[in-house]
Amino acid sequence: MEFRLLGPLRIQVDDSPARITAPKQRTVLAMLLARAGHVVPIQSLVAEVWDGRPPRSAVANLRTYLMQLRKQMPPMADQAVERLVTSDAGYLLRVEPEEFDLFQFEVLSARGRQALARRDLSAALEAHTRALELWQATAAEDVPLGPTLREVVARLTDQYLSVVEEHAEIQLALGGHAMATHRLREVIGQFPLRERLHGQLMMALYQAGDVAGALDAFGAARRVLADELGIDPGPDLIRLHQSMLRRDATLLSRQEPGPRPRQLPREPTVFVGRSAELARIDSVLSAGVGPPVLALHGPGGVGKSTLALKAAHGAAERYPDGHLYVDLQGSTPSLSPLSSTEVLGRFLRALGVPPGEIPAVPAEAVALYQSSLADRCVLVVLDNAVSAAQVAPLLPAGGGCAALITSRTALTTLDAVPITVDLLDEEQSIRMLASLAGQARVAAEAEAAAEIARWCCGHPLALRIAGARLGGRPDWSLARFNERLSVRQARLDELQAADLRLRSCFEVGYETLTSAARAVFRLFGVLEVPEVGVELVAALIDADLGAAEATLDELVEARLIEPVGEGRFRTHDLLRLFAGELAAAHDSPEDRALAVRRALGWYLDLCHQMRDLLQPHLRTGDGSGRSHGLVLRDPAAAVRWLDVELRCLVAAAVQAANGEPDVARFVTELIPLVNSMAMKGGYWRELETIARLAIDVARRDGDKDAEASALVKLGLLEWRAGRVEAADGMLREALELRRALGDREAEGMALHNLGWLSMRTGELGAALVHISAGLRMLKAHGSKRVGLVGHNLGEVLLQLGRHAEAADRLERCLAVRRADRDLYGESITLAALGRAYCLLDQRNKALAVLEEALTRCEQTGNREDEWEVLLSRSEMWLRLGAFASAEDDLVRALELAVQIGDAYGRAACARQLARVRAASGDPRAEQDARGAEELFADPALRRDPVLERLLTAGV
Repeated sequence: MEFRLLGPLRIQVDDSPARITAPKQRTVLAMLLARAGHVVPIQSLVAEVWDGRPPRSAVANLRTYLMQLRKQMPPMADQAVERLVTSDAGYLLRVEPEEFDLFQFEVLSARGRQALARRDLSAALEAHTRALELWQATAAEDVPLGPTLREVVARLTDQYLSVVEEHAEIQLALGGHAMATHRLREVIGQFPLRERLHGQLMMALYQAGDVAGALDAFGAARRVLADELGIDPGPDLIRLHQSMLRRDATLLSRQEPGPRPRQLPREPTVFVGRSAELARIDSVLSAGVGPPVLALHGPGGVGKSTLALKAAHGAAERYPDGHLYVDLQGSTPSLSPLSSTEVLGRFLRALGVPPGEIPAVPAEAVALYQSSLADRCVLVVLDNAVSAAQVAPLLPAGGGCAALITSRTALTTLDAVPITVDLLDEEQSIRMLASLAGQARVAAEAEAAAEIARWCCGHPLALRIAGARLGGRPDWSLARFNERLSVRQARLDELQAADLRLRSCFEVGYETLTSAARAVFRLFGVLEVPEVGVELVAALIDADLGAAEATLDELVEARLIEPVGEGRFRTHDLLRLFAGELAAAHDSPEDRALAVRRALGWYLDLCHQMRDLLQPHLRTGDGSGRSHGLVLRDPAAAVRWLDVELRCLVAAAVQAANGEPDVARFVTELIPLVNSMAMKGGYWRELETIARLAIDVARRDGDKDAEASALVKLGLLEWRAGRVEAADGMLREALELRRALGDREAEGMALHNLGWLSMRTGELGAALVHISAGLRMLKAHGSKRVGLVGHNLGEVLLQLGRHAEAADRLERCLAVRRADRDLYGESITLAALGRAYCLLDQRNKALAVLEEALTRCEQTGNREDEWEVLLSRSEMWLRLGAFASAEDDLVRALELAVQIGDAYGRAACARQLARVRAASGDPRAEQDARGAEELFADPALRRDPVLERLLTAGV
């Protein structure tokens, strides 16, 4: 042997040992040997040698260690072949099987198991004996271990113990009790927590006639398990002990050992997160109820197989009779899924059934499979299943067995515990990236690492590829790779390395789809909205809701999209890019443009419906074709629709703004339809995005009317942000545009808008002048906006302290709004009228109007006025001594103010809550008052003068 890892690390050169004295050099060599024949990335070596904390000179030092190792390496038999190969990706150590003790151990242990399967016990004993003789001590005994080598040593130790156990079984079957006893005592001394070893020692002693010794061995096992782990022996050991106490005669019969297959692929070395899933798997496997079956399901590349293997290796000791594994090829590109019959043949051969005795009839093969497992404890891992029918015949019935299944689709017809495997969160994504690219490297460029994780959408396969690419290119900065990933069109090209391609993972799901489902999936790459509903898809494919839903269900089953609520679906950005590539390849530019226009038309249609329900007096006759299936039945449905779809409307506006003028017009048509509802619903950020897009589109396309309208919205937003001069400039610019266009009605509204700003800035005289002038112009033109402007005139009168006049004006305004069936306007005016009655201390009237206002606000989604209504009503309850009712209103008002981000609302509600609690003797009042004081201390906070007058009148 030229290379030894099964014990102290050794190299032989010309029959003489080469001394490797430097600890870090031994670590490097151990890593190369553990991955002999494969490239070990430089970053992996750095992470291992310095255990995740490398110095700046790590790579230079590493090259020095490798240069020194190269000098000490024995030459290859073929002198022309290089032993230690350097490449851009890392380093590769070439080792022939006969040169390396680990390779020899694997060859001999496999040969022994093959002999065992043939029932050739003598050959099996010889092979296993020779395999165990290769072990001189613990693997890599004198090597400083990093994270990867710790995993390697743990895996090798488990392989060693499995061979020891099989060797003991063979010795017992051949009557070699004394030899078995000697080795078992020796190994138990090293590994006292391995229950199967204790059981074998008990059997060796019992069959040799030493019953007392066997019972003492059980007592020793029980003590060590209790002392070290605080647990009792497992059920197998307890059953064996009870059989010995009964002097069960079957224990004395020699039982020919069957093969104990160990088919699990190597345990994953890169693994992050999934603690909840692992705990759930462990809980089910530990429950001991029937043969547990767990079905892990999730999108392609999300790490289902990795999780299953991690769990399987963690539970391997519980299944001493073997571990069966098969890749069912349900998600392997260009390969057909394996049939259950083919897998049964493989499993039966692994369990020791001679090939000639495997039944050709599937039902008989299943029966033999179940019989072979009946008295065994075997773990079966069925990876990449395609359907429940494929795996059902492979599930063990024996009570000591268990099965882990992975599949993309949820196998809901199986009697199995389902476990969803989803994308990683950002913190886990960064940890995974660090484990592949290097902890220090990621820590040094934390911001770039977070960006890379976000580009990868938490997708484990994408992260693995990104990490592999970075690991193979230590000369790249993370910032540079982040820049490459930020190019949307090239991102999927960047996410491929060696035999790993993200596209291939996605293609598997796409290839299973019907043509209708493929067409719908491609739409996800055409439309840039975060999610879609069934109704929109039905409109886009010109189908009924049932057909659209069936197609979306097919996409969900293929794990290309995911449901996010009833009838709504989304996909992550990487799949969206893939869908976009497919659309570009399969759909003409005209078809893609038509899909966008249809979607925008559908959104506008629903926005018209919403406004018609909440503000029917503003109905124009444009849009609202009702041609796309979904009909909003009542105001509550309209409010719910906007709450759900507003994010999508914003995304659609962003997409449309970059289109041709007829497409971009969507933005300027959208803003007047959603403006009032977005404001009163507290959706200021969304409204600002649409408004800024609208003014850009209007100016680009020369639409002066749309520009003036957008300027008004932006003026409101500037005022809200505290930039009063900018707001005033925009509203005056809008007024000049209206005058230039000769639109007298719009000019009247522009004057009103200036008056509204004056009211908000406390210039009440100017406000009265502008709003009155605007109202006169609107009345002269029979405008439908008279109710709105009349309302704000009432608001100015309230601020002026002319409360009775204000109430009279607001009552008349309310009549107009009711005649117009303007539910939104009605909610706003009822709220103001209620405040007026409160200021007049007309308590019964105030409570009645405020109750009506609350109903209208809830009905129309007017959260901005709803909290004000509740706050005003709390003052009436307080004056009436109804402290509990006042507190209930304030708790709800505070929730609403926080929800919509109204700083004054939070402060005023907190202060009022302190007053109410103080009046009722509640000790929390003092803390509430301190909290309110802190909120009011914010210099940017704007107080509402009317509410302040109302709430502080009696203070």
